[in-house]
Amino acid sequence: MSMGELQMRLNAGRRYRVIAGRPEQRAALLRQLRATAPLAVVAPRGGLIGNLKVWENLVLPVEYHAGALRAPLRSLEARAERLFRALGVAQERFVELCGLLPERLTEFERRLAAFVRGMLAEPEIMVYDGLFDGLARNEAQKAARFDPLYLRHFPFRTAVYVDSHDPMMPGLEAHPVIHL
Repeated sequence: MSMGELQMRLNAGRRYRVIAGRPEQRAALLRQLRATAPLAVVAPRGGLIGNLKVWENLVLPVEYHAGALRAPLRSLEARAERLFRALGVAQERFVELCGLLPERLTEFERRLAAFVRGMLAEPEIMVYDGLFDGLARNEAQKAARFDPLYLRHFPFRTAVYVDSHDPMMPGLEAHPVIHL
């Protein structure tokens, strides 16, 4: 399937699984999706900027894409805290995480921070790139809660799970699968 065919198949409000076995297929897919609509990517290592604290990583994309903060920092902080809490992170841990550099986070925490960063940017498309790769079962179950939260906040937006293989996670089997 070509990238053009893929673009034609993505409908707003739907969830998709894309199996892209080769790294160049994944890169081409992300380029194509970026050209289509504003998106956020939850990358396998989180995609956070290493020399910025988690809090700075959360607000930087909002500042950059909006030209100035769409909302006051207190409002962004409250939204971020609510999102972390909805995913089982206590307020004390939220404060602690926000003050850390990404290298101090676990793989799951990096993905969690990337997801919250994406949610704050309010993307049209949320991409989960290898979301479950390398996570322990309990962490994968926590990561599986990301998309329902995205759907609750943005019910008519699209989510795409990208993997190099077909992950066996409950709930994913109902999504259309596209093999590149």
